[in-house]
Amino acid sequence: MAKYKVLITDHISQDGVDILEKDPDIEVNIQAGIKNTDLKKIIGDYDAIITRSGTTVDADLLENPGKLKIIGRAGVGLDNVDIETASMKGLIVMNAPTGNTLAACELTMGMMLSVVRKIPAANQSVKSGEWDRKKFMGIQLYKKTLAVIGLGRIGSNVAKRCKAFEMRVVAFDPYIKKSKAEALGVELCDTLDEALSQADVITFHTPLTDETKNMITSKEIAKMKDGVVIINCARGGIVNELDLVEACKSGKVTAAGLDVYVAEPPVNHPFFDVPNIYLTPHIGANTHEGQYGVAVIIAEQVKNALHGRSYRNAVNIPFMKSQLPEEMQKYFELMESMGHLAAQVVKGRPETIEFTMVGHKFDEDFGERTFDTPFNFQPFSIAGLKGFMEVAVKENVSFINAPYVAKERSIDIVETKQASFGKFNDLVTIKVKTDKEEKLLGGTVFGDGVGRILLYDKYYLDLIGEGIFLYFQNMDRPGMIGKLGTVLGNNGINIADFELSRAEEGTAIGFVRVDSKIPPHVLSEILAIDGMKEAKTVTL
Repeated sequence: MAKYKVLITDHISQDGVDILEKDPDIEVNIQAGIKNTDLKKIIGDYDAIITRSGTTVDADLLENPGKLKIIGRAGVGLDNVDIETASMKGLIVMNAPTGNTLAACELTMGMMLSVVRKIPAANQSVKSGEWDRKKFMGIQLYKKTLAVIGLGRIGSNVAKRCKAFEMRVVAFDPYIKKSKAEALGVELCDTLDEALSQADVITFHTPLTDETKNMITSKEIAKMKDGVVIINCARGGIVNELDLVEACKSGKVTAAGLDVYVAEPPVNHPFFDVPNIYLTPHIGANTHEGQYGVAVIIAEQVKNALHGRSYRNAVNIPFMKSQLPEEMQKYFELMESMGHLAAQVVKGRPETIEFTMVGHKFDEDFGERTFDTPFNFQPFSIAGLKGFMEVAVKENVSFINAPYVAKERSIDIVETKQASFGKFNDLVTIKVKTDKEEKLLGGTVFGDGVGRILLYDKYYLDLIGEGIFLYFQNMDRPGMIGKLGTVLGNNGINIADFELSRAEEGTAIGFVRVDSKIPPHVLSEILAIDGMKEAKTVTL
């Protein structure tokens, strides 16, 4: 009798199925399209399930996971998996982020060429018996400027191919080092507006996060060249759909190509009535090779994990934190929070991130792990790195893959230990060096079991890293705090806590805990205060 049972709930390449079925210790059951009500009754009988986007692995489904150990997603996106609930249940969640990179890249290229040369419409015209060549006057890509928004795996591959078309390629990605862009022959822009304003064609390759949702609205479109082409094969919601419709109707946008939508499938959408918007049904990963790739990767990972061998691409790590002593778990949580803060306050493109553990508490090697990684970091460094990277790359950043995400962006990671740091005996620090500045954060866990951020460069704090804050820096002069409080009060923003620190040269910083995010117009009022140097909302 087989030791392990694997349930496959969506169609995947037979090559992946074969890998599992050839293992004498694994029994495979394929029930593609099974409904959640039926799946819930049997899920606890399996050691692993493999799915794509057709199965929603939510909290209800995982209520009684039985002997389930592994959830495998044959693809990149994990929108359909409740990772938090899976982690609470002690389940490993893994995906296959590299298997369909080239498929997504090539769809982008195909969409770009189809849009500028009107290929789908021309095909339909000929098949309808027409021969109207003037109707299909197109645009050449040669010598045009392409803006790649998001220069990760897929964006980099698109850039390489467009360089072969002799396009000029610019890019915006605040977490990519200039050296990587230069190696690709790409000009890296400091702002999104800088990239948008000079592009003839714009393509998006970012995850959907709070920062990228509605990244492109009518406001950003107005800053683009007249007659720009927009391609989005990344995530629905990055480009505001209704604003894009109006821009295509007016001619501001010559044409757009979309493979992704806010609601899928789109029903009775205004897109359908706009002839210069070209649509495909989210087929970015749909190539035989792409599906082979994700199926083989996920099958190998599931097999190795079941046998206790090393594996990659797990997106959670339910065992690392729980294996730490209770006090050290607090340092783990503190480091993650400090990573979040560092990513939100540092300016420029990260080049080096250094993690330091100070004091004898960290003499023990907490770094032993059971997954396959060439990065031999302590869990505290991993926690800080994950916290930092997920601010920019929210989708699919985990405690396991955070070093790979950083490496992909050519960010150097350094880990050190030392006996003391100034007047502190027990401390964890994060130092981020960018192309513009260097910033240091430090924190510790006190006897009450609460982690606090104590250092912010030259400023001393006592900040509990939870909640929504107004972070500000100002000239240290009378009346500043009163003016700030007046602006917040006039706009109905309640202050829950206030932490202020002063430096000798006459500057001060503050963290004001508030009940909700501060609207942009309120931040503008705060920045208009004479002597206010910086103000932004920070979420920890």
